[in-house]
Amino acid sequence: MALSHIIWRYVREEPLRGNSLVLTHVHHGVRKESDDEVHLVQTMATKWETPCIVHRFDAKQYAKTTGQSFQEAAREWRYARWKEDMCKEGCTLLATAHHLGDQAETILYRLLRGSGTAGLAGIYPVKDSIIRPLLRVGKEDILNYCAQEALPYALDRSNEEPVYIRNRIRLELLPELERGYNPRIREALGRTGELLRWDEDYLTQQVEAVWKHYHIKDSAGTIGLSRDVFSEPAAILSRLLRRAAMLVTQEPRGLGFTYVSKIMGSEGKPGWMQDLPGMMVKITDQGIWFYSYAAPKGEPKNAINRDDQLRVIPPFTEIPLNMGYWSEIPSLKLDVGLLQEWNLTSANGNFDNNKNKNKVAVFSRHLLDQSCDPLVCRTRRPGDKMWFRGVGHKTLKKVFQEDDISVKIRNRLPLIALGTEVLWVPGVRQSGLCQADQSTERVYCVLKPHALDSNLDSL
Repeated sequence: MALSHIIWRYVREEPLRGNSLVLTHVHHGVRKESDDEVHLVQTMATKWETPCIVHRFDAKQYAKTTGQSFQEAAREWRYARWKEDMCKEGCTLLATAHHLGDQAETILYRLLRGSGTAGLAGIYPVKDSIIRPLLRVGKEDILNYCAQEALPYALDRSNEEPVYIRNRIRLELLPELERGYNPRIREALGRTGELLRWDEDYLTQQVEAVWKHYHIKDSAGTIGLSRDVFSEPAAILSRLLRRAAMLVTQEPRGLGFTYVSKIMGSEGKPGWMQDLPGMMVKITDQGIWFYSYAAPKGEPKNAINRDDQLRVIPPFTEIPLNMGYWSEIPSLKLDVGLLQEWNLTSANGNFDNNKNKNKVAVFSRHLLDQSCDPLVCRTRRPGDKMWFRGVGHKTLKKVFQEDDISVKIRNRLPLIALGTEVLWVPGVRQSGLCQADQSTERVYCVLKPHALDSNLDSL
């Protein structure tokens, strides 16, 4: 409420800057006070003559469906809706009200889990299109502002229950640190996070520069690093190893400390080999190589350590799809077409829905045009997800597991996507987003039948 009022004032007092404000609120369907909070937000929006969007969903059921914790699932759903709101309303920035207390809790939480510099840098005040104007402001100052401006606000009583680790840090650990160690611990932790963000930003730039020097591939497209990489200091070497591993496993959190330490301990000696989660690492005279693999049913993963059982995954870059044209994907010998009703039959024959199930996706042109992201064809990436009506989002990994798609082919399957939203996995499933109904112009996304049959089946 305080942040909304501050931005509302800014928009009014600086009209020449041409800014506007849209409020968006999420009703998680958990607390009985949630209905009153929706009314509070809508009342203030009306008073300020500001547009207000309200989203309602069953957060607990969504968490159960996706297999995530309640807090993680609810956060994912919220940010997905806010991104959609930004596209629909033409907004360029999303402002959230994280404050100094949130920053201190986040840093302590990550410290207790053994995070490195990236984690201990805490919450970023500006990242991509998200801004957090109150990140250096304490909660007491925010409450004082509400009192000064006669702003109504609501308190989430669930934050006072020591159920989640974050709540216990806020209710028990931080007060104890203030009493017995440093009465300004929140400010100290916020300052620590800012200093570490400086370091992390610099190291990220350095890694980006040296990656181009050390990154190699063999004739099959296997990702590797030249052995010279072991001459780099640990801060750079560890980040290069994590980056290479992430490209192979598609795990956004990267390789854990224990596994990174094992690779670093090899000192780059040829012949060293290690079986790690989702991949194998092998060092040869040419470099250190990262292989992705899938274990045959009934066979433990650590039994796969022969070159002829390693599955190399050559990714292809995203290819923007244009209306009425075919786009070629040389790496998979596929052609993808984005066609309208009139040129669908003449371009590639008659597509019967039953005969070509999952080989043609039908989208709403209006909804595609509203998206901030271009429609592209690519392979999967970290963060990919699919949305299904009545269920919500599922990670692409979970979709593949439910449809029994072999691990060894997942990274090679072509996807049709808008940003991290996967709309269609040809031959597998179409999401519930951007689907056409009887009242909208239809767009047909097609993989040529002969290409689909001969390539996807062979994968």
